[in-house]
Amino acid sequence: MLVINLKAYENGVGSNLERFTNEILGLNKETKEKLVICPQTVDILRLKDKEIDLYAQHIDANSYGSHTGSNLANALKDAGIKGTLINHSEKRLSDRKIKERITKAKELDLTTIVCAQNPEECEKYSNFEPDYLAYEPPELIGGDISVSSANPDHIEKAVKKSGEIPTLTGAGIKTKEDVRKSIELGCDGVLVASGIVKSENPVKKIKNLCEPL
Repeated sequence: MLVINLKAYENGVGSNLERFTNEILGLNKETKEKLVICPQTVDILRLKDKEIDLYAQHIDANSYGSHTGSNLANALKDAGIKGTLINHSEKRLSDRKIKERITKAKELDLTTIVCAQNPEECEKYSNFEPDYLAYEPPELIGGDISVSSANPDHIEKAVKKSGEIPTLTGAGIKTKEDVRKSIELGCDGVLVASGIVKSENPVKKIKNLCEPL
């Protein structure tokens, strides 16, 4: 899978998001089936009827009630998400809160991708039984050096430490060579953001990154 985290990049928000996704809809079915898009919460309903798998960038563990400002997972599911990121490097959580969100997601039949900053965290979080783990060294996120170039041994170690949990990797992923190397090292896909969202030709970039998948 190719998971595209739109974060809060201008190209992936509001009316810009609609242009971005309309371009993606022109991709062939085989390519689209490999894609997961993680938009801003406010934009999820814009994409509900599109033929794209949507994951939230974050959910909270509470259910209905007096929880002003929460990312209510029940409402997000109704809005069209099929899964969620948890514990991204830009939205870190305690172990307890990670477990709570995995539990809530399981209740709602949502797929979980728990982010880890190192192989040791992959091992720890694998015991929480998420659907996927995503290994992303924080120092490489948004940079010009990919994790597959800088830390290939760490990717292999992260996959091993994740045990039976399928592993994604990310941070600086920008080329199909980065993706191919990640797959060779045992990953089931990649998590990308700026490499696609800030690209001058996102569709061309997506096609390129999907080739090795």
